[in-house]
Amino acid sequence: MTTPDRPPITGDIVRYRGKHGFHAVRAAIVTADVDTLDPAGVRVGTVPALDSPAHVHLLVFTPGARGSFWEFNVPPGDEPGTWHWPPERS
Repeated sequence: MTTPDRPPITGDIVRYRGKHGFHAVRAAIVTADVDTLDPAGVRVGTVPALDSPAHVHLLVFTPGARGSFWEFNVPPGDEPGTWHWPPERS
C-alpha cells in the first residue's frame, strides 16, 4: 500500500481504479474517512470499518446509465481497487 501525500477527508474528489474488467479510472468522492466514520454504524454492522487513516469509503461515478456505485474500505495506490489523487494540472 502506498501512503498518500496527505490524508483524504470527506468531500475530497479522488480517482478510483476499478477492480474488474479493464480497470478503468473513475472520479470518486470520499464519503467517509477516519474522522467522519460513524462508530455506532460500525458497531452494529451497517457501516464497514476502515483499516487505516489512508483507507476511505467512496461513491464512484461512471459515465454510463448505471451512474455510480459504492466502494468501501478502499486503500490508496495505483493498482486495481485503490484510490489516488488526481494529477496536478499546469
